[in-house]
This record gives sequence, C-alpha cells and structure tokens, in this order.
Amino acid sequence: MQVSNDRGLRFPERRRWLQTWLAACGVGLGCALGGRPLLAQRPTSPEEEDTLRLTTELVLVNVTVMDGQGKYVRGLRVEDFSLLQDGVPQRIEHFSADDAPFCAAVMLDTSDSMRTKLRRACAAAAHFQSLVRTNDAVAIYAFGSDIERLQEFSSSPTVTPRVWRLRARGKTRLYDGLRAVIEALDARPEQRRAILLISDGADTASETRAPAVVRTAAQADVLVYAVDLQNANFPGRTPEQARHAEWLAELAAATGGRYIRSPGGAHLEIRFQEVVEELRAQYTLGFYPPQGYDGQPHTIRVTVRRPRVTWRARTSYT
Repeated sequence: MQVSNDRGLRFPERRRWLQTWLAACGVGLGCALGGRPLLAQRPTSPEEEDTLRLTTELVLVNVTVMDGQGKYVRGLRVEDFSLLQDGVPQRIEHFSADDAPFCAAVMLDTSDSMRTKLRRACAAAAHFQSLVRTNDAVAIYAFGSDIERLQEFSSSPTVTPRVWRLRARGKTRLYDGLRAVIEALDARPEQRRAILLISDGADTASETRAPAVVRTAAQADVLVYAVDLQNANFPGRTPEQARHAEWLAELAAATGGRYIRSPGGAHLEIRFQEVVEELRAQYTLGFYPPQGYDGQPHTIRVTVRRPRVTWRARTSYT
C-alpha cells in the first residue's frame, strides 16, 4: 500500500480539512443538492478505512542533525535513525531528506518593555522575510495587550508596511499569542513549520496557561525558535524574568527548536538566517503509533546512528 504523506494532526481544523478532502473524493460521504443526496452514502471499504487511518494517525518528527563544527549534516538515510515512543522502538514509515518548503510565523512582542528593542526586532523580521523562496510561506504577528496578524502567510520577499508602524505599549499576552499562532500553523499543509518568537519579558495578561502552550505545540508539531531579548547580565533582573527565560528554553527544547539568548546588533539577523538554513536541512520522520490515536501524551526519542553528531527533535506528542 502507498504510504500517505498527509500530516496526522489532531486539531479540529485538521479534521475539518480531512472531511472536506474526503468529501471531494467521495469517500463514504454524500453531497447534497437541493436537499437531496447527489451520491448515496455507502459503507466505507477496508481500503478506504486504511487510507483514513494512514491520513489521521501518522506522527511526524522533524530532526536537525549537526556535526562537531556546528554545520548541518546532510545525506543521511532512514537506516541512520531510530525512533522510540514511550521507550519502545517504532518502525519509521515515512522519511524525507528533501529541501522541502517551510511555513513560519514571526511573533513580535510589542509590549511596553520593547520600546528600545522593537525596531531591531522588526528589522530582523524583514530580513527573515527576504530569505523565503517561492514555495515558502511566512506570516507576521504582533502581541502585546492584543494579538494581531499583521501579514497573512506569504512568499513575498518584503514584509507588510504595517510592521514598520508598530509601537511598543501595553501588556504581554505571550501565551495567548503562542497558542493562536500554533493553531494557525496547524491548519497549514507544510511538513516543516516553525515559530520565530522575539520577546524580552514574561507573560503578564494571558488567559492561556504555560502548560497548555507546551501541549498545543506538541499536538501541532511546530518548532519554536525563542529569541530572548532580556539582558541576562542586567543587575535588576528579577526571579520572574529568570524563570521566564528558563521556560522559553524548555519550550524550544521540547519542540525541537532553539533558545537564542540576548542577540545584539546584527547577530539577530544572523540567527534568523541560521533558522532558515536549519529548516531546509532537516529530516522528517513519520511513524504510526501502535495504540492508534488515543489523545494521551507520549514521549518521543530520536537517535542518530552516526559518530560525532548532535541532533534535536521534539520530545513528545499528544
């Protein structure tokens, strides 16, 4: 049987997309015209049930592999990887080493504490946008007291002018913003999807709690690259700010992304360029959970069978 490459994610948007696709293909669904069915509903065949299972249960894991000099390792094969769920080896049913298109969302903190840093953050977002290719897609969000999508997903090399009109004010709804952006990315078809978060402070106003953000990211297989603009050596740094930095690092590690601390000047643009290169050098592994989809959290452990390399991948899914 041909293995499907469709994503197996669990959000309502993904299930609605799947139902629409199945309806278009006539898989066990009827179309109504003038109140009457155009095609009579029929029982789903075993072959169609297999297709539905393959589409909805495949779990994808994006893996970044680097050598001792910090360069991305290319040319690996499926036999170079092993994957465990809850400590039990799984068969890798899907493998991709292609330079595949990616989808990303840049999140700009516009809270009051960003007054002296916002312009630099906007310039980094513009630089990131300039690196996209025709099949890539980038959206830009602002979050402060409100959460706003400034730019729809686009492959344009230039950012919307709205980015340059941003002003720093208000509170920090970081968790609400992350959850909204993760859900938007979940509706995208690309296998490699990421958030580039630029912030300098802890959440101050969200209804969403921090653990819910981690769960949502685990469900959607979204890599989080967290850029922390706090000055770690600032004498007035509070314990809350220190805990926030630790949480950002944990979120990045759990999703297979990176925590980038206090990049100054041109270093921020360099880090964003590294993220683009990383997204294009990743490997995508896919497996079918032995228990099927049960909505419960499960651990993931990836190992690369090559000497003198390091790797990053998400550590769980729900």
